[in-house]
Amino acid sequence: MIFNLSTSTAAKSGAALGLALTLGMGLGACNKNPDGQMSDSAAATAPMESADMGVAMNDAGITAQVKTRLASDARTQGADISVETNNGVVTLSGVVNDADTQSAAEELARHVPEVTGVNNQITAPNAMDEMAAGAEQAADKAGTVIDDSWITTKVKTELLADARTKGTQISVDTQQGVVTLSGTVASNAERERAVEIAQSTEGVSRVESSTLTVKK
Repeated sequence: MIFNLSTSTAAKSGAALGLALTLGMGLGACNKNPDGQMSDSAAATAPMESADMGVAMNDAGITAQVKTRLASDARTQGADISVETNNGVVTLSGVVNDADTQSAAEELARHVPEVTGVNNQITAPNAMDEMAAGAEQAADKAGTVIDDSWITTKVKTELLADARTKGTQISVDTQQGVVTLSGTVASNAERERAVEIAQSTEGVSRVESSTLTVKK
C-alpha cells in the first residue's frame, strides 16, 4: 500500500563521492536497527507485496502511522517522501534536502509498532553534492591516479550509491587491476549487480567473485 507525501523524483549520485570514503565513510555505515528488526540488506530484498488481505490491511495501518509521523515531525514536514509497507517492511523513497531529514524519516518509521524492517531509498542529492565537491577539491590537490587504491574506493562508492547493493556488507580488494569481491549477500540479484558494478569501473581488468556468496 503506497501513500505519497509528494511526488517522488529521481536523484543523482555524485561519482566523486568515492574519494569521500577515504575521508571517513564506510560501505557498511548505517543506522543501528532496533532489536527484532531485520537487517537493511534483508529489508531491501523483502517481497514487495503483502502476503494476504489480512496482512495488507495491517500494512495499510502501518503506512498510515508512518505517514502521520512524517507529516507531524518538524524534521520531515513537507518532505518529498513516499511510504510503502509490505509484510511489516516499510520502504521509504523520494528526495529530501539533507542527510538529517533522510535519517529522521528512517528513525520515525522504525519506531512505529509492528514495523519489522525499513528499506530507506530516500536520497539527499544536496548532501551528496557537498561531499562530492569536497572530494573533487581533495583530488585536485593530490592528483587523481587510477591505481588499485582508487579502483577499490570507486567500487565501494558505486556499491554504496546503488539501490540494490547499498545495504550490503561487501569487501573490495584490488590487486593489479583485478577486483576481488567477498562477503555474503541476500540474493543472486545483489551478487550479480555487485559484479556488474565492479566490472564497469574504470581501470578494472577482471573481477573475482568466488568468495561473494548468497546467504542460504
